[in-house]
Amino acid sequence: MKGFNQKKPSLKIIGLLILISIGAIYLILPILEPEPEPVFIESFVLTDLNGDQSDLIEMHQSKFLIINFWATWCAPCRKEMPLLNNYHLTKSEDYPNVIGIAIDELDQVNNFVAELGIDFPILVGQSEAYDLMESLGNSILTLPYTILVNQEGMIVWSKNTEIKTEDLEQILNLL
Repeated sequence: MKGFNQKKPSLKIIGLLILISIGAIYLILPILEPEPEPVFIESFVLTDLNGDQSDLIEMHQSKFLIINFWATWCAPCRKEMPLLNNYHLTKSEDYPNVIGIAIDELDQVNNFVAELGIDFPILVGQSEAYDLMESLGNSILTLPYTILVNQEGMIVWSKNTEIKTEDLEQILNLL
């Protein structure tokens, strides 16, 4: 019995050391992980609502820009559109512009935009818009997907779900 009692403190010490080691790993890992490479928007041409080609870089104009990827068949996308449109209509000149990129058919997008009265610029694409969205950080290709691009064309904020009022406030705090 005497030898058995001596092993208990040893097990407690080993358990404690294991817990301390696990905690240390979680503290050290973020330091050891490399910073993710910054993602920049590049020249990319999509169709606008009139069927004309528009270059995303030309629309950027070296100022902050909110880019929202969406589709007419996406329920959360439909829900956030009035919020984005209201932001577009009421924002000050210093705040970022909004550009929507619809991953859909041009006719369906035009009908949707007319139905909801969307006033901000919309570009339309299908597989090429998915490719763009993936290159801009949405590797799981979920919709809606919204990014904030700074003056240098670097993505400084992103979200893979529906935009809410507090998200717009967070974006404006980054300016």
